[in-house]
Amino acid sequence: MNIAILAALAMEFSTFRWYMGRVSKKPLGIWQHYVWQHLGNRVILLETGIGSENAAGALNLLLRSQPIDCIINFGSAGMIDDGLKVGDVFLAQEIVDGTTGRILKTNAQMNDAISAFLLGEAKRYSCGRLVTSLEPVIKRAHRLKLAEAYAVGAVDMEAYALASVAQDQKIPFTSLKMISDRSNAMTRLEFWKNVPLIDRRLGKLMYGFLEYLQRAA
Repeated sequence: MNIAILAALAMEFSTFRWYMGRVSKKPLGIWQHYVWQHLGNRVILLETGIGSENAAGALNLLLRSQPIDCIINFGSAGMIDDGLKVGDVFLAQEIVDGTTGRILKTNAQMNDAISAFLLGEAKRYSCGRLVTSLEPVIKRAHRLKLAEAYAVGAVDMEAYALASVAQDQKIPFTSLKMISDRSNAMTRLEFWKNVPLIDRRLGKLMYGFLEYLQRAA
C-alpha cells in the first residue's frame, strides 16, 4: 500500500522522520518529499508548506508523480472549541471551507482505524469538525464567529484543500491534528512555542499508527 502523509512544516514531522529511520529525500517541484519502505508499505511524507494554495499544489503534483492509496494529513491546529486544550489530539470527521461553508467528510474507515489505535494506546482525543481558514485566526471575535457559523472544534490552513483534491481523485483521506494554540491574540506566540510539543507527541503517534496498521493487516 502507498500511504501519503502530509504536513505543512518540517518542524511538525522531524520526530516522525526519526522514528522511520533511513529515508530517501526527493525533490518534487518546489516541494520536498521523503519515501520509506516500511513493514510492507510504501510511506510518502510530503511537506506541503503553509496555506491552501501550497497544499493543493503539492498534493496534485505528488498524485501526478506516483500512485497513492490513502492520504493522512497531520500537524497542528488552533483551538476553537473551549473544551479543547493545547496538546489534545483532534480527529477531523468533517472539514469545512471557512470561505464558502462547504463541508467534506473524511473517510470513515480510516477514522475508525485511527480511533481504534488511539483507544488501544489509551490516548485522549476528540472527534469533530475542522475548519480551514485562509489566514491565522488571531482574534477572539473571529474564533467565536467560526464556532457559531460552523460548529467546529479546531482550525487549520490546509486540510480542506487537501480533502478536496483527494475527493476529486477518489482517494481515502483523513486529518489527524494536535491543538497547538487557542486561536486568539497569542496564536502566533503559542504556535511557535508549542510546535516542538506537537512534533514529539504527534510524530510518535503517527509512527505508532503505521505499526498498528501492519499488526491489523
